[in-house]
Amino acid sequence: MVPVYRLSVPGVIPMLLASRLQDSNALIAAGQFCLVVGILAQRFVHPPTDFLQGLVAGLSGVLIGVSIVFNVRGLVLGRRS
Repeated sequence: MVPVYRLSVPGVIPMLLASRLQDSNALIAAGQFCLVVGILAQRFVHPPTDFLQGLVAGLSGVLIGVSIVFNVRGLVLGRRS
């Protein structure tokens, strides 16, 4: 086992999600990525069964919704700083 104090180097910011959620540029980039993947899934993925079509439509809708949340949160954080 590695001691806990050796897991972090002094002076280096850890790559944690909590620190990235406060960075407006990272949030906007993640939102744009989700938007592109959601639109591409909606446009180019055509599964053969009705169940899978509904699944792809639902997942693309979730990705587009997450994109909206990330982009708005990134804009709000950008205006604060």
